[in-house]
Amino acid sequence: MIRWNQAPMIREQAVLFSPTLDAAISSDHSVRLVDEVLGQMDWSAWESQYVLVAGQPPIAPRVMAGAILYGLTLGIRSSRKLEDACTNRLDFLWLVEGRQIDHSTFAKFRTRFDKELKKVFRDIILLARGMGVACLNQICSDGTRVRANNARYNTARQNKIEELEQQIDQQITELLKTAEQEDQRDRQLFGPQPTGSGKLPADLHTLEQRKAKLQYAKAELQAMQDKRGSRSDVSAKGPQIPLADPDARVLPNKQGGYAPNYTPMASTETKGGLIVDADVVVGNNEEATLIPSMDRIEEQYGEKPEKVLADSGFNSGPNLAGLEERRIEALIPARQEFENNPAVREDPTVAVEESQRAALPINAQSKVLDKAAFIYQPSADRYYCPMGKALSFYETTTYQRDSGRGIYRVYQCGQCHQCPLASQCLRKNQTQRRVYRDEYDAVRERATARIQTPAGKETYSQRMAVAESPFGIIKNVMNVRQFLLRGINKVRMEWRWITAAFNLKKLISVMAALRQESAVKGGVAPA
Repeated sequence: MIRWNQAPMIREQAVLFSPTLDAAISSDHSVRLVDEVLGQMDWSAWESQYVLVAGQPPIAPRVMAGAILYGLTLGIRSSRKLEDACTNRLDFLWLVEGRQIDHSTFAKFRTRFDKELKKVFRDIILLARGMGVACLNQICSDGTRVRANNARYNTARQNKIEELEQQIDQQITELLKTAEQEDQRDRQLFGPQPTGSGKLPADLHTLEQRKAKLQYAKAELQAMQDKRGSRSDVSAKGPQIPLADPDARVLPNKQGGYAPNYTPMASTETKGGLIVDADVVVGNNEEATLIPSMDRIEEQYGEKPEKVLADSGFNSGPNLAGLEERRIEALIPARQEFENNPAVREDPTVAVEESQRAALPINAQSKVLDKAAFIYQPSADRYYCPMGKALSFYETTTYQRDSGRGIYRVYQCGQCHQCPLASQCLRKNQTQRRVYRDEYDAVRERATARIQTPAGKETYSQRMAVAESPFGIIKNVMNVRQFLLRGINKVRMEWRWITAAFNLKKLISVMAALRQESAVKGGVAPA
């Protein structure tokens, strides 16, 4: 006879002594640690935003924020899924103490408290620092791509937007014409109506909203076109703009192809791997976020980082100069590195050996010898080419970049005639080689020398694991591959919720491990 396990509770049987909700959650469940951490924070700033003298009593912000943050740690993001979890999952029921929270309440709550959310983000880091889990002396900064809440092909160029505007104008004209005809018929049937008694068609408001959004998208397109100027390395058709979320930008995806994206940024401390500063960029100008991030870290935590590690995309003159000015050591490789460069030699006045000339660095864009093949001597204020010939100062000229205007010092060689490297060194129709040096070249050279030391290489080797891991966890574990909200301000708020939940997830993981270790050392079996 086969014996099956019998159900301890028959569904139809009345229960006289029900177990408590607390007994249903194990003592080492992560939701208890989430509640413990949030319970140590000050929620008075959140609570002060409520009017408590009239109406239905609101749900405490600690409960609301706790459900959202805990949901994010589990990859539960949407308001409707949070509503379902608070109804059907024991851990959520325990966290919200049996409250039935509607999805619209969640949706309104998470876009309401921007300033207060920043404080919770900061408080989690301060708690981690107090526990010795986080340290701000060394920071890794990086960015990633996350899809905007905009269909991949729901984009348009200038001519398409103008066409859509014309269609909406026609629809508005037809609606108003129909409304006037109905008003005329009503006047014939019922006589003159009081002034202002007529109602505009309900669809008119929707059309006007769509037109306003198109006009905003059109203005954004114009700004993008103005920024492009006369560049020849972009599509002649002009830029595209996402129509559902015009603040997003069409950018390449790592999986291939193009789609409307935002560029979330994260500055991560290297001890515990917690994100200490977060931001979202419109477009792909990641490098411009580095200095503001370092300043925010010092402002928020009262401590300035000693070192910052970042990839070569952050290697810009203003960044390196700004970090040096703040006395923050920059470990950022050059944008184009040439290993075993034969041009680097003890005496630059001596020509590179003929057998090594084929290995001289070539610039990927110009297809001639790169600037790295020319060695600068500060004492003489001149460059030396691979053949040992001097390039003396010739003139100054100005340049214009996204970071602003600046000055080039131009160095020119007067001995290029019949040089054996002329075909490698000179562009078409050039007779003399010129090298340009801007006001940031000295700080670039110091940064390159620093990262090439054994200590610099060892420290920089930590960057990839520390900087990339948060994005991997956020995308694959927390299920964040597309933003739910639209508009840069709301997207930034959503990213702050996500990064705060990431930090909370890291912190409770460390707390659980420490408590288990303590229990083992104390001779007490872990719960």
